[in-house]
Amino acid sequence: MAVPYTLGLHEIAPDTYAYLQPNGSWGLSNAGLIASGDEALLVDTLFTVPQTRELLDAVARALPHVTIGTLVNSHSDGDHWWGNQLLPDVVTIASEAAAAEMRADHLHAVVAAPGDLRLPKVVQRMRETFDFGGITPTPPNRTFTGELDVAVGRRTVRLIEVGPAHTQGDILVQLPDTGVLFAGDLLFIGGHPVIHSGPIGNWIAVCDRILGLDVDTIVPGHGPVVGKPEVRSFRDYLERVRDHAERTHRAGVPVLRAAREMDLIGLADLADPERLVLNIGAVHRELNGDGTPGEMELLGLLDAYEPAPLLAPRAGAEVAAEVTALAAGLPGIVRQLFPAEGAGPLEGFPVPNVLATIGHHPDLLTSLAPLLALLNQGTIPPRERELAVLRTAHRTGSTYEWQHHVRLGGLAGLSGPEIARVPEGPDHPDWAETDRVLLRAVDELHDGHALSPATWEALADSYSAPRLLELLALVGTYRMVAGILNSCRVPVDGWLSGAGA
Repeated sequence: MAVPYTLGLHEIAPDTYAYLQPNGSWGLSNAGLIASGDEALLVDTLFTVPQTRELLDAVARALPHVTIGTLVNSHSDGDHWWGNQLLPDVVTIASEAAAAEMRADHLHAVVAAPGDLRLPKVVQRMRETFDFGGITPTPPNRTFTGELDVAVGRRTVRLIEVGPAHTQGDILVQLPDTGVLFAGDLLFIGGHPVIHSGPIGNWIAVCDRILGLDVDTIVPGHGPVVGKPEVRSFRDYLERVRDHAERTHRAGVPVLRAAREMDLIGLADLADPERLVLNIGAVHRELNGDGTPGEMELLGLLDAYEPAPLLAPRAGAEVAAEVTALAAGLPGIVRQLFPAEGAGPLEGFPVPNVLATIGHHPDLLTSLAPLLALLNQGTIPPRERELAVLRTAHRTGSTYEWQHHVRLGGLAGLSGPEIARVPEGPDHPDWAETDRVLLRAVDELHDGHALSPATWEALADSYSAPRLLELLALVGTYRMVAGILNSCRVPVDGWLSGAGA
């Protein structure tokens, strides 16, 4: 079953629901509901009282006949239990290790405190985004170790303690009767995870355990509902972080530098890359064996994270003459990407880092800029063009290209769920046939450097010969640009986060 990744309550199996909060970044976690007759069990509350109230209101609207009698907290992160107070009379269950961490938690008081505390920018952004007022910490009133079966009406919910991994007390919530698993933060989809405790080897083993369970629908702690292929990809990510962290530890490379230097090829579509500081730091801490570097120290390094460019962009003024060729042909949709009040030669807009980097070779930039302008105002409809570029960005692992064209794709008419499933490729069941053919064309050009006769014929039903040639040039050009971006480690433009959407 394809579950749309949209805010709200979604039925994912009979009497089984996921409450999703896109885009799954800091503080935007998922929850679950398991019903049987007029009884229900809730998996996790949310980060704040208002968020949890919206969750409970959504349940009441969809299932007015059910009463939540049991609450399970999957682990001790605040975005999975700080809303517990809205269910004061239920049986609240967590692992004993998670409950111990909850009882010792004082972070809610820090984020809710008034005044200008010196906090990492990501924490400051959460303070600005979420209403942490009125939180009364309400830890579980029932704990367990190992495994526990909980009855919900005629159904059995199996709780499986598998921590320490993400935190000390992680559990899985399995529904044997429907093949559904609520994984909590043992699974992140669409973004880098966070290793609070580790060891990372345990977390990799948890992925293997999930793959061995009789489940086919998996609700992560953050991100869209998925199946086992995404668990395998997540396991690969953890192994990749482990291997890089072990190599850098042996070489004596500091955590921040190790995070900046990690190879991000294939990870372009993952949000929150600054979490690599926490993850690599957690592996270094495990290898040190003395508790260092501590998590608070690592949080203090988040603001400094940025993959170090191997070829730094030139100052915009230094490449002004070479980029003026692009200014005259700057299409309207691209103009919207830039901040309202910029400064630079692109008709008042700043010079993107990609052009400032290529500007080390002025003749190359002078020749390339008109081609990019032509491709961005050519005969391919903007939505289809951006879909092809996004798939190219994913296949080439270009973080820069992906981040820029996520914004441009939204401006061109791609929906959030459509962008979110670009990494899944042409076989996702929700694509229209025209989109499926276009994505398949990108993949064939990436894998075999040529379109198959079948794909050519399918495209030719709606694409003229000039448009077909333009598509080949579009994919080829953005593959070439991705190679420059990846090799030079061109940083995503700082102004992009402030651009209008």
